[in-house]
Amino acid sequence: MTPAQEDFVHYVECIESLNRAWSILQDLGTVEKPSALQAAAFRFALIQYARPYTRSDGIHGRRKLTVPQLSPHLAAIHNQILDLRDQVLAHSDLTIMQAYLHLHSYAGKPYYTIASNLAEALPSRDAVIALIECTLDQMYVERDRRLQSLPTVA
Repeated sequence: MTPAQEDFVHYVECIESLNRAWSILQDLGTVEKPSALQAAAFRFALIQYARPYTRSDGIHGRRKLTVPQLSPHLAAIHNQILDLRDQVLAHSDLTIMQAYLHLHSYAGKPYYTIASNLAEALPSRDAVIALIECTLDQMYVERDRRLQSLPTVA
C-alpha cells in the first residue's frame, strides 16, 4: 500500500467511525426509558466520535483527522468530547476530579470517604448528532476529491 492509499484508507475509516457514532445516537433516540445500557452506548458513541482525532499508526506513519470547519458552538462541543475522551471516558485522570481523601476510624476500624468535584458533563445527543452531520457533510466531499486523485489500475 502506498502512503496515499494508506491516507485514503485512514480517511474512510474516520468516516466509518463517525457513522457508527451517528448510528448509535440515532438508535438512542428511540429509547424511552434511560438505562445503564443506554448510558454506556452514549459514552461509546462519544468515543467513536473521538477516534478519528486521536493518533492512528500506519506503515507509512502516524496520522489523525484534522478538525473540519465548525461554528464556534460545534467547535466547543467537539473540544468537550475530546476532553471527555482523554480525561474521563477512555482514561481516568485524577487531576480533573479534584478529589479529597478523608480518612477516619470508628471502633478501631479504618474508613475512608472520597469527595470529588467531578460531575461528568456530557453534551446533548442532538448536539453531537449535529456535530457529526456537519463533519460528515464536509468529509464526503473531501473523500471523493481524494479518491479522484488516487491512480487506478486498469
